[in-house]
This record gives sequence, C-alpha cells and structure tokens, in this order.
Amino acid sequence: MTNFQKPDPRLSAAAELVRGDFIIDVGTDHAILPVYLCLSGNISRAIASDINRGPLERAEKNIAENGLSDMIEPVLTPGLCGLDDRSPTDIVIAGMGGIMIKDIISPSEVAKRAHLILQPMTHAHILRGYLIENGFDICEERLARADGRVYVIISAQYSGKKCDYSEAELYAGRFTNGYKSKNSALCSEHYEKLLSTLKKKTELGGDKNAARLYNEIYEMKKELPLCQQ
Repeated sequence: MTNFQKPDPRLSAAAELVRGDFIIDVGTDHAILPVYLCLSGNISRAIASDINRGPLERAEKNIAENGLSDMIEPVLTPGLCGLDDRSPTDIVIAGMGGIMIKDIISPSEVAKRAHLILQPMTHAHILRGYLIENGFDICEERLARADGRVYVIISAQYSGKKCDYSEAELYAGRFTNGYKSKNSALCSEHYEKLLSTLKKKTELGGDKNAARLYNEIYEMKKELPLCQQ
C-alpha cells in the first residue's frame, strides 16, 4: 500500500452507501474510492472511469502501486458511455455538478440496473427533480463536511415509479428523522446555507418563490433538535 490515500469525509460518506461488491466510479481521478473499497475488503471488483487521459493515468498508477490491477479496471470514457454491458452493483458519481450527473445518467441503461450514489457539487435540486420525474427512488440522503463545506450524498435506485416531493424537499433534500436526530448540527448548517442563498434572491430580486421556499426550509430547520427553543 505504497500510495494508499484514505478518502476525505465526502468520499467516505459515499463509500458507506455502497451496497454490493462491484462498483463503477465515474470521474475517478486518482481512483481513491475504488482503491479504498478494495483494500478494505468491501468490494471485489471496480471500474475506474474518467473522460480525461491525465486523471486516468494517475488512477492507473495508484491502482498498480496498491497491487490492485487485477481488481480495478481503468476505462477512458465520458460518463457511463460504453458500459451498458457491465453489471455493477453500485455506480458512484461524485464531485460533479448536478446537471452533469443528470446528463450522465439520462442516456444510460446500466444506471437503471445499479444502485446509484450521487454527490452533486451544485444544483442538487435539479438532480433530485430529474430522479423523481424519471422513475428513480431517492432511497436516502446524507451530508458530509469537508474543507469547510457541507456536501449532499444521494442514494437512488430505479423503480419506474414517480415519487412525490414538495418543492422545499427538492431544494433541501429529504432526511429521515433518525438521521436528523443524530446529525442535527450538520443538517442545520446545510439548511442555513440554503436559507442564506434564498434570502439573497428574495432581497435582490423580490423573488416570491424564493421567499416561500425560505419560509418552508426555515420551518425544517426549526424542527431540528439543536434548533428548538
């Protein structure tokens, strides 16, 4: 394990959601996640894909240095292109904008057969909207703090059925009561960031929809254990 690098809290939260033993890690860069999961014994096989040759070469080096060339296959491809004949248990797409993640999933058949673990850097509400409108159940959402920022991680699985979400839930996410109870400070920080953005929209442009969302998310934040007065 000459070049082993433990994932940061953002990727660690994604790793915790892996259900099976064969993942595709899209936009793998250094292949940190598949290397970690293989070395920890959580998976037995992975595809590390990236659209750019440079990151894929870094991934290949990391894989080889950790003796995992027989377990992790590097693939140069945009998103999930050319991977519809594979049968992963899980697909991880982390560190990209929500719109880009949506565009990767939408033409893919393999995305409908695997458990998805998605970590949008931006536009999480657009990604949620796409998922629920196109037959994907959002199974679970988690948060992780890394580098002074709170990130959303979404677990989703295709069912062919449309889910019902309020506009506020699309914007802020839906967390179980148990998760909110155990992670109320993190949830509060997440809501506060959204409230700050909505407040600016309301004040600068008189956006009535933003004002309404602000009030609804403010109520979500008030319900958190640490926020009750």
